Amino acid sequence: MSSSIKSVLLATVFAFSPVVVAHAQEGPPPILFTNVDVFDGFGPDLIEDANVLVEGNVITQVSTDPIEVEGAFVIDATGKVMTPGLIDMHQHVMLNPPEGTAAYQTRWDGAAGGAIAIQYMNDHMLMKGITTVRDIAGDPLDVAKAIDMGLIRGPRVYSSGGAIGQTGGHSDWAGRNVPPHILENGLDMGQATGNTWVVDGVDDVTRAARLNLRRGAAFLKVMGGGGVASEFDPLEILGLAEDEVARAVEIARDNGTYVAVHAYHDESYERHLRLGTRSFEHGFLISEDMVKKMVAKYNETKDIVWSFQCFMSVKSFGSYDSMPAFFTHEQKLKGVAAGEGVRRMSKWMNEYGMFIVGGSDMFSPGLVEKIKEDITCNVDAGFSPAQALKHWTGNAGIVLKWSGPKDPYSTYHLGQIAPDSYADILIWDGNPLEDINLILDEDRLQLVMKDGRAYKNTMVESDSIMYRPAVREPKTYP
Repeated sequence: MSSSIKSVLLATVFAFSPVVVAHAQEGPPPILFTNVDVFDGFGPDLIEDANVLVEGNVITQVSTDPIEVEGAFVIDATGKVMTPGLIDMHQHVMLNPPEGTAAYQTRWDGAAGGAIAIQYMNDHMLMKGITTVRDIAGDPLDVAKAIDMGLIRGPRVYSSGGAIGQTGGHSDWAGRNVPPHILENGLDMGQATGNTWVVDGVDDVTRAARLNLRRGAAFLKVMGGGGVASEFDPLEILGLAEDEVARAVEIARDNGTYVAVHAYHDESYERHLRLGTRSFEHGFLISEDMVKKMVAKYNETKDIVWSFQCFMSVKSFGSYDSMPAFFTHEQKLKGVAAGEGVRRMSKWMNEYGMFIVGGSDMFSPGLVEKIKEDITCNVDAGFSPAQALKHWTGNAGIVLKWSGPKDPYSTYHLGQIAPDSYADILIWDGNPLEDINLILDEDRLQLVMKDGRAYKNTMVESDSIMYRPAVREPKTYP
């Protein structure tokens, strides 16, 4: 609630209930959702006719028995479905200018990139129910700080800082004719904006990794092979060398966190699986045998995850003509290859029971507006609606906690409707476990709550004191 709305509410309570005022003066009143069907982040079935209590920014009770709390603001959610806030586990919030990764070389500076990021993070993420993002290549760390301070609105951000890759690899976004001395000094715009690191050798990896963590990165992102959205690197190449990967993993472990890898094929995945990488992005060209190895590793240790970028691989890379207009001919050919491979390997991941999270990898105009189609794409690819939501809620929340002491939001759980979880809550008019496509209808999303504050609320009349979205009062930041 905004401070003005809160004042009206407290004044009303003061006039009619002196007993409640004593409680209300300690902070905003508890919010009690009653008679709501709950997807708790894991499923597969709804908890029917549940009651959920939010106190401050945390969920404190979830029960099918009545909950009685003096002074609570009660929201009757009969016939509605509550889910956790959505978590996009593969986002690039700083890469949203029209030309994608190449944009900063010729057309935009970092300030423009940040301005575009802020607009999209509010309009196409937070207000559409994405309350947390794992930014996995780029440097939105000061944007994240401004969100936490209440200066701007957006989702929580777990960031890797600049992606770490070799010269000529997937994090090398400079033009072909940029002079060597510019590249050697890290002065191309990709590196100058902090969105990427171009490294060669263990010492370079050490410095890049430690500087990312010094800036506040929650984990590290490295390039293990070629990529579609970059110019110099066929998908078949390997990325960082073995000693470079080992150093990145060592530094992450020393800081209590983990490494995520961009890679596509067996040799890259095998190297990173052996050396201790924990989050495996893409992998659309890996074999059935590699899928089995990953599942066996997960079943043994519970410490690795596959991150599925469904829309971009299955839909955007579905054909040569469907890919982004700013891709070159060679990039589009790489996309077609990835799109063909993902249709096989995603079925194997599902069949053999891999631990999975979901991430859109959707950036630039025309794509970022469609982020939630990555979730519905999971169902098109053979997963159930409950699995698709689990990838974007409960499973995602587990992986975020792998950041350990680097976790910027360590107090409570994320991605769950359960006690001791952040009050990141969505309420839908309808059941997405029966019809996943209803999440694309913004009118069906009636409440967006992040950190205990309502940013969208159409469950009440427009003249209600609970109608307007929250405005966080600015706070100090260490």
